[in-house]
Amino acid sequence: MEVSTEILYNNNNKNITTNINNTINNNNENKNKDENWVKIDQSEAPNKFIQYVDEASKQDQIIAHTRYSTRQLYLQPGQKVMDCGCGAGKDLGRLESIVEGDGIVVGMDISREMVECAKSRMSHLPNVKIFIGDASRIPIDDNYFDAIRCERLLQHVINPDLVIGEMTRVIKSGGRIVITDADWSSTSVSIPKNIEEINKKILNDVVFNAHPTIGLHLRGRMAKNPQLENLEIFAQCLYTDSLAMADEFVWLGERGKMACAQKLITEDEYNFWRETLERMDEEGSFVFTMNIFTVSASKK
Repeated sequence: MEVSTEILYNNNNKNITTNINNTINNNNENKNKDENWVKIDQSEAPNKFIQYVDEASKQDQIIAHTRYSTRQLYLQPGQKVMDCGCGAGKDLGRLESIVEGDGIVVGMDISREMVECAKSRMSHLPNVKIFIGDASRIPIDDNYFDAIRCERLLQHVINPDLVIGEMTRVIKSGGRIVITDADWSSTSVSIPKNIEEINKKILNDVVFNAHPTIGLHLRGRMAKNPQLENLEIFAQCLYTDSLAMADEFVWLGERGKMACAQKLITEDEYNFWRETLERMDEEGSFVFTMNIFTVSASKK
C-alpha cells in the first residue's frame, strides 16, 4: 500500500498522523499473508531476541556507537525520521527526543512480537508510529522522510541492496541514511592452539544469518547506489574480557550449540571448547573481539 502523496506532504501533523495510521492498519490487516514475519516469530521465542537486544544496548561500546550513528542523521526538531527494522523500539524514544513533539518518528519491523513490544514501550509518545512491514517493500511514498536508519538489519535480509534502495527512495533529496551492521567474520577469541579448529568451525562456519560479513562490505554496497553521496564510514572494535558478557552480547555460547546442531562439531568437542573458555575466564585470559561498522550518506 502506498500512502497518499496529497496528504503525506501536508504540513499538518494531524493529516500526516492519520495517513501513517492508515498504513499501520492496512499492514496489520495483511500481516497473516506475510510468511516472513511468521518465520521470525516462530523460529525462536521472540522474547529471547528482545532480551538480547536490550542487554546489548546497555553496553557502553554499543551506546557510544549508537550515539554516533544518531548524530549522523543530522536531525532537527519537527523533522520526520524512520527506524527501519526497529525491533522492540530501543532507539525510537531517543529519536523522538530530538525531533520533539512536532516531529514524526516511524518504526517498522517484520516481526509482530517486536512491533507489539515497541508499541507498548512507546505508547506515551503519540508522534511515534510503529507498524509491521518488510524493509524490501517500505509502504511509504517517495521523498517523505528527512532521515532513515537501520541497525543490524541487513545481515538478516535476503537482498541488502534492495533494502538500501528502498531506504534511499523514501528520504528527501538532501536527506540522510545511516546504516550500522556487524562483520561476524571478524570475531576472534583468545583461545589456545588445542581448540583452534573447533573454535574456527564455531565462529566461521555456523550459519545463523544471511550476510555475516555485511558490515565490512557496507560502504561498497551503499557506494553502488547512484542516488547516494558524501559517504562516511566509522568502524569500531567491540571487545570484552568476560565470557558471560560474550554469551549475552554476541551469543557466543549459543553459537557453539548451533555448531553441534548443524553437525559441524561433536558434543564432546563443544564441551571441551566450552570448558576451555570457562577456565580461561576464571584465569583472566579470556578476550573476545568483533568489528562493527556505520556508514552514512546523503541523498542527491
